Amino acid sequence: MQQVLYKLPDGWSWRKLSELAKTTSGGTPSRSNKHYWGGSIPWVKSGELGDSRVEKNEEFITELGLKNSSAKLFPKESLLLALYGATAGKLGVLTYDAATNQAVCCINQDDQLLARDFLRYYLLSQRKKIIEDSFGGAQPNISQAYVREIDIPTPPLTEQKRIVEKLDALLTRIDTAIENLQESIRLADALFSSALNRVFNPSGTKVNFDSCYGLPEGWDWRTVNDLSTKIQYGHTAKAADKGNAQFLRITDIQDNNIDWLGVPFVDLKEKEIEKYALKDNDLVFARSGATAGKSILIKEPPRNAIFASYLIRIVPDKETIQPEYLELFFKSPAYWDIVKANAAGAAQPNINGTKLGEFKVPTPSMEIQKRIVDEMSSLSARVTELKKELRDKVYFIESAKSSILNSAFKGEL
Repeated sequence: MQQVLYKLPDGWSWRKLSELAKTTSGGTPSRSNKHYWGGSIPWVKSGELGDSRVEKNEEFITELGLKNSSAKLFPKESLLLALYGATAGKLGVLTYDAATNQAVCCINQDDQLLARDFLRYYLLSQRKKIIEDSFGGAQPNISQAYVREIDIPTPPLTEQKRIVEKLDALLTRIDTAIENLQESIRLADALFSSALNRVFNPSGTKVNFDSCYGLPEGWDWRTVNDLSTKIQYGHTAKAADKGNAQFLRITDIQDNNIDWLGVPFVDLKEKEIEKYALKDNDLVFARSGATAGKSILIKEPPRNAIFASYLIRIVPDKETIQPEYLELFFKSPAYWDIVKANAAGAAQPNINGTKLGEFKVPTPSMEIQKRIVDEMSSLSARVTELKKELRDKVYFIESAKSSILNSAFKGEL
């Protein structure tokens, strides 16, 4: 580990983690042996670590599973570190004796050398560096050998305890402030969702695929087929770094936005490009997987941008529907109730073009559609600005948290 060792205060010293604690990893009993699973021994996975105390877990193993695998029983208060996977670098502290999978490193410290939580706070302060050092592929892979070689700034035990107490007090307040801000962001989203519900389902009637609740005078139920000139699946091809057309996939649509600079390419004949070319005001839907039913209204797409086969394109009929109005409906709770009802019992949620065409949309006159679009656009802009302000505050507070942690381990707290 290439670590720059800064000058420490008098009485402090740099020590390898292996001098202060023992490390080991867990294991997974054979999934094919039913006698190894469903016992009374908690079995914690790396994905269950979230920088907090581990107070619950999903799976349990038996004594037989523990005995006949590389899994080990770790004592309460053990410090856990996720070695790889989506949560690599995340920490946890056991609140009960438990086994773990092999993607978790268990760190059992020498309590004569380290105060409780001192090491956890230090590893938290170093996570960014740990991840950067361990990034050898698509995801970081932290080795136990690396963990053992981490240099720890080690003050006397009494000073460690003072630092931990100070960090406990400061970071608890910071984490509470961050959670309050994040709750405000969730409430801002809920405000917009509630406004959509008042437009599309003012009575709050439970919606399913076949039901039609009462509408205001002058409104009608129209199917998506009635309101569109085309419903079309995308093109099947393998994305490439180069080509004559950009190739929009489900994964390129994030947070209701498309970063066209990151969208890959594909080589197609002109006829195929013409068939699948995205145009202004097309609505594109994810038709399977975790994002099934999510949609985005295409605005000013690049020339020669087409869409992949796991997407469905709707071309709104501008004589009968405002594309922006249809977009609002496809974000409303009423629409999502229909999606959920349609997916009931399915192992993998999915929407096909035929079903999508049969979805019913509460449709007023074009004049009322325009008024609704204008009002909701104004509200959306205010909500977006509010969320940006809240996220900026979260970023500022998280930066302060990082600064406090760094100061603590330089003897400046």
